[in-house]
Amino acid sequence: MARMRWRAQKSAADRQLSNWTRRRVLSWSLFVLAGVIAVQHVVAHGGFQPLPLSMGWQDLLVGYPMAAVLAVAGAIALDPNPRI
Repeated sequence: MARMRWRAQKSAADRQLSNWTRRRVLSWSLFVLAGVIAVQHVVAHGGFQPLPLSMGWQDLLVGYPMAAVLAVAGAIALDPNPRI
């Protein structure tokens, strides 16, 4: 009986750790993507345009606002106790 209770507690802890690990991977992936977008934006303003978009579309779609949105989403996903 005590062994079954220990297994149930262990599986609950494993589930919680698995969810936390998955959320950490998601949040750090969003942070990295935000960094890549910000670097691409700086490079595009330097004159090199790796994307076949006009500068106006790059500012709207792949500029600092999008990098900021992804960074905020990553910060929200990193919270171990989400309140949403």
